[in-house]
This record gives sequence, structure tokens and C-alpha cells, in this order.
Amino acid sequence: MTLANAMLRYCSPRRLVLPLLLLLTLLIAGCGGEAAAPPTPLADGVAPVRGEALPGRLLFVRQGVIWQWRDREARPLFGDGTAFQPAWAPDGTRIAYVARANSFSEVLLADASGRPLAQLTDNGSPAPPNSIDRVYTSRWAFYPAWSPDGIRVAVAAQVRPPTGDPPVDESLELVLLPITTGAPLPVYADPAAQVGRSVFLPDGTGLIFTRAGSGPAGQQALYRLDLSSGASEAVSGAPAGSYDPARSPDGRWLAFATRQGGRTDIAALPLAGGTPVRLTSQGAARAPAFAPDGRLLAFLAVAPGEPGFDLWVTELQLGADGTLSAGAPRRLTSGLALDADSGLSWAP
Repeated sequence: MTLANAMLRYCSPRRLVLPLLLLLTLLIAGCGGEAAAPPTPLADGVAPVRGEALPGRLLFVRQGVIWQWRDREARPLFGDGTAFQPAWAPDGTRIAYVARANSFSEVLLADASGRPLAQLTDNGSPAPPNSIDRVYTSRWAFYPAWSPDGIRVAVAAQVRPPTGDPPVDESLELVLLPITTGAPLPVYADPAAQVGRSVFLPDGTGLIFTRAGSGPAGQQALYRLDLSSGASEAVSGAPAGSYDPARSPDGRWLAFATRQGGRTDIAALPLAGGTPVRLTSQGAARAPAFAPDGRLLAFLAVAPGEPGFDLWVTELQLGADGTLSAGAPRRLTSGLALDADSGLSWAP
């Protein structure tokens, strides 16, 4: 049964979930680049990647394992095949991420080394795996995003288990999870739509989030939510077909993936409003992330003739007239088939 266009699919008794726009991993890009240096196997057989030096610590996901690019090398940080969608806390000391299991997913916390700290959701079920009882007593949560003060995490989550026969999942809502004490707080819901990845505004008073309507005409778009009033509206200047929002460290720019004419690239526009500018031309690029100093933009893209996503970076330049532009993209990995829906997260 189909819910939101290109968002989630389910089957019973075990629901198979395709998170927001996971099908875009099948796109083919149109711009080449330099491949990373040949890897040297680690003792456990996993190959690190070595290349150019990057500032800070950049997280990405491969086969359910969270990797970290630090200085000139990327290697697995933690995960057993079930870890996805990592997000650094604002102070860079903790990582929120999603752990997927049979018929449900949880939002967890780890420290900067990957050591477990806490579980923020309780979506699982004691019912046997693959059973119909498990479907009716479990829920999903995706896309953790930290508030600027580091005391809560926004997620796209099901507030209630499935209902009906056959089971139909509740739409994904925006929910705020407290890091220490308190109850989860739903802040946005629309039974005719699904929500996806979000990012807090610089002052923490609202969120930019991805919303997709239901039905064949449903299309993802970026919306702005005011947390004090609950009012929401489409982000001015962001075209339909936009998703994967990312905010610059100085709070001035919003980068996002946008799909136009069968091609997907990274664009940006001022958070205060304005006209979007295109930053990439690969034709199959998504998951932007700003470097901690705002001078680089990382993203995931598919190279011509290849089946999966790899990591790329580009230099950002701010013109005298206040316009943003990007230099020639540089490819940092080759053939890793990274998980595009997990995106990227960059911390000092």
C-alpha cells in the first residue's frame, strides 16, 4: 500500500520501510571527478579511505555502519549494520542516530567515539519478529536533528502504531524528543502528508522540514514551522521538489537538494528570503552539509555509470554582492555506495 509519493512503502505482516526519497539512490549523475586514493585494508578487513584533509569531523553511513572522515582519513566509527542517519550535537560531544530493527526503529545517543549513552524512543515490541502482532505494536522514527541549545532532538516519527486490516501506518509527524527529562512533544502533523528531514532555525524558535503530500500528485517541499504558534508555511523561494535541508553555521544560508526536470542537484537560498542559486551540476546530488567554518559544502552524488553514491566536496565563495557560489566539485570516495538517505553531519 502506498502512502506518500516516493516516501514510505509497507507490506504486511512485516512492513518494509523506504525512508524519505530513498529511491533517489538509483539516479545517475552527470559530472566526473578525481577518485580517492586506493584504500589499505584494516586488521578487521574493512578498508579506510584516505584523501584530502577536511576540517572537523564528517559523518556518513555505509551498509548500516557510521563512518567518520577526520583529517585525511575516513574509517568506520561504530555500528553493526543497523545504524543510520547520524547527527552531531551542536557541541560535537554526542551523536543522535537511528537504529533499525524488524518492523521498528529507535533513536539513540552515543558519545563522540560511538559509545552508547541513551535511548530516546521506545518503539519496539515484544511480539515475535515478522508477526502481525509485532506490526500492530511497533512504530518508526527517522531523521534526528538537534536544537541549537542541545537539549532536544526533532524527529519524523509515528506517534501511534498501525491500525486497520491490513495494517496502515500513521503518517510521520514532527516530534521533539527531550534529551534528559520530559515527554515527547508532537509539533506538526498532517494526515494527508508525511514529514521528513528537518533542521532547526538558528535561534531554535522553529524548524525547516521536508513535507510530502499523499497520492500520485504529492511532491516533497520545504516548509517552515514556528514552534510558538504552530503555524507552518512553504519556504519562500524553495521550489517544489526540494528536500534534505541543511543550515550554514552562520545561520544565513539554507542548502537543500532539489529535483527539477529529472535531475537532482544542490541549491541554496538566504534564510531571510531570496532567490535560490544552484551549487552543483552532477544531476544526482543530495544530502548537503556545511563545514564547521562554512567554507566547504559536502554532499553525496552518483558518478556517471556507477550504481551508488559517493562523497564530494566543493568550495563556497560569497561574492561582494552577497551571492553564494561554489567551485568545481572534488570527489573524495569511489565505489563506496554510501547511504544517501542517512545524509551527512559535520562537526568541529
